[in-house]
Amino acid sequence: MQSNLAQKIENVAGFNGNTWQGELWTSRQRQRHRLHYVVSYRASFKPELPSFFISHLLAGKNKNAVVLDPFGGRGTTIVEANLQGFQGIHNDCNPVSVFLARAKQNIPELDALISRTNALPLEKKCYIPSAECERLLPFFEEQTLNEIYNLRELLLSKAKEQSLYEDNELSYISLTALSRLHGHSDGFFSVYSFPQISIMPKAQERNNKRLGCKPEYRPIKERIIRKMKKDLSEGLPSCYVKAAKGNRYLQKDARCLHSVKTNSIDLIITSPPFLDKVDYAKDNWMRAWFLGLEAKVQDSLPTVTGVIEEWSNFMQSVILEMGRVLKIKAYAVIEVGEVISGSRSLNLEEIMLKSLPMKVDEGYLSAKEIFINHQEFTKLSNCWSVSNNRKGTNTNRCLVLQKSLTK
Repeated sequence: MQSNLAQKIENVAGFNGNTWQGELWTSRQRQRHRLHYVVSYRASFKPELPSFFISHLLAGKNKNAVVLDPFGGRGTTIVEANLQGFQGIHNDCNPVSVFLARAKQNIPELDALISRTNALPLEKKCYIPSAECERLLPFFEEQTLNEIYNLRELLLSKAKEQSLYEDNELSYISLTALSRLHGHSDGFFSVYSFPQISIMPKAQERNNKRLGCKPEYRPIKERIIRKMKKDLSEGLPSCYVKAAKGNRYLQKDARCLHSVKTNSIDLIITSPPFLDKVDYAKDNWMRAWFLGLEAKVQDSLPTVTGVIEEWSNFMQSVILEMGRVLKIKAYAVIEVGEVISGSRSLNLEEIMLKSLPMKVDEGYLSAKEIFINHQEFTKLSNCWSVSNNRKGTNTNRCLVLQKSLTK
């Protein structure tokens, strides 16, 4: 897969395929469909990444092709696949991730969402346990928390009846509310906080004291409606609506996707955990609370590891399962990073290359190419007062594998 946007560079030692580097997609923010940005999520890749590989690797394929993301995150891959007319399978062991993706499958008309939001009985006084108040009042004014709690109770009631996703309006309204829980502007429900991660209550108390601020009343309905109007202002293309109907949403360990048939997937695009650099349970605790999933998140997430050998063994099992579900001649794109481990800077694709080619079901999975997207700005620049090129990385390193009958 040659790219006109990249230059061929010297290969990784022991790798016979081509290695390409360049600005493969724009470094500008929020350039794809607004649906991608309904909710932020820690360590998610830009939608330009799956867009680039879907456009190249599924060119000429009929729209029955299926795209899988075994580490689905906020659903970037499956949304982009649907926007290009392809069905998708979103998998993640984190139940919060499954909600973030599935709530975008069947999106009602904006007028219906606004009418439903306005009709929700959120202002009535409700009982909130003292323990909940203790950890949530550093973020929210009392009446704001009361409204959030009422919406949460409606959501959990539907989930208990196992009919949440049959109520497309409530599930999408809840998704939008979840995206507004905490952040740094008047559009969020909380006092000044971080939008990408849920910081701990004690840390929020310290921030409030340092900044000299306290939670103020912020009616949540108007903020939900304002956000929905923004996110749905483009409308959805008909190909999205049609393709999304065929989506599947799984909560499985990426090493054991038993409900995905052997030789059934046309393209995999995914980004596994980068060692132990992100604590998905801690960073999403408030979202998990809102969805009533805190205990399930703790039980479902695998143990993250900073030990290279353990991470390598984990990824070998993941790649073996990818090889089982891929069709012959189909591709898998694994976005990995350069990480600091101890005093060393590691390119994780070099670690994965040591176990390739790999014998998989009815064939072999081999490394074909490496694509390194390089941009001038680091991904964390201008976030949380981080200056450009002072922290984080400015590359996406993508290892492209292909399944074949022979090595």
